Amino acid sequence: MAKDWTDKETSYLKRYASTKTLEELAQRFDTDEAKVQAKLEELGSRAKDSPRESWLGREPLLETYEEALKALHGGKLDKAEKLFTQIADECDQAELAERARQYLAACQEQRDGSEADPEDDFLAAVYEKNRGNLSRALEIAKKGGRAAKDDRFAYLEASVHALEDRLADAADALAKAIELNAKNRVYAFHDPDFAPLRKSSEHANLFRAS
Repeated sequence: MAKDWTDKETSYLKRYASTKTLEELAQRFDTDEAKVQAKLEELGSRAKDSPRESWLGREPLLETYEEALKALHGGKLDKAEKLFTQIADECDQAELAERARQYLAACQEQRDGSEADPEDDFLAAVYEKNRGNLSRALEIAKKGGRAAKDDRFAYLEASVHALEDRLADAADALAKAIELNAKNRVYAFHDPDFAPLRKSSEHANLFRAS
């Protein structure tokens, strides 16, 4: 039987769940751990001992996405294209599938040696980043202040800053990307570009459920 959560109980979960274990929360609300975990997932939060995948989502292709990004950044275009194609074709999450398609298009532009379509500035920025032209990618991402309004450009700005070891700037841009679209927290957790940021205890909050 489902539990009816009161506003007071929900507020408590939002505020204190991350400091308590599932067992402690279940005892407090006189229910079982599974119901607590389900409510936490609904809120986009987690208990101190919640399995990490609970707030990363249950999409199995996230691991494939991580592998595809590593292949792309390692210059293994054949592997990257194969994996991004798999995600685009099989993923049920429209947003992740669309992101995979964008990276796939950038891979193909890079392979062909042709310029990315200037009318698709996000694709052009990804293309420049993949070529190693980070300054140009950053310029495109920040043009007209769009990184403050479009989560894709904010995320890309954060990625470039992280690659160039400007961790404070990367953290600020990633925080904006997450503010604009909470799923960017998941993508950043799986993105090798943000490895230096994930290792920094100062910025660990960017990779935890809020």
